[in-house]
Amino acid sequence: MATNKAKPSKRITARAVEDDVLATAHGLAAALDRAGAMDAVSMREMDQLCLPPRPDYSGPEVKRIRAATRMSQPVFARLLGVEKSAVAQWERGAKRPSGPVLRLLKVLDPSKPESPIVQVRRGIVEGAA
Repeated sequence: MATNKAKPSKRITARAVEDDVLATAHGLAAALDRAGAMDAVSMREMDQLCLPPRPDYSGPEVKRIRAATRMSQPVFARLLGVEKSAVAQWERGAKRPSGPVLRLLKVLDPSKPESPIVQVRRGIVEGAA
């Protein structure tokens, strides 16, 4: 007797659907712009609408990212272009990172597949194989 085992379904979040819709809309708008069917003002508005949301990192997340880079607070601060006290305050939760540092943290975040840390680790593993 054969039994059908249900494959575990991949959970789709509302955020993932929204990102997919925005990416599709932006791709369509870019195609219309290239064809001359959309003016520059409308394309700028589409670009602004489809920008990814600004990341937000809490103290434990900053500490996790710093630990993944295997850097001390002073070295991590220098990499980000801030004072060591700023990194310490972020990690304690006394303050939150802002501005360009948020984008840099996103780039360094090992939970993101596009992170250089993930890319380097992947290269090391593939090189060892």
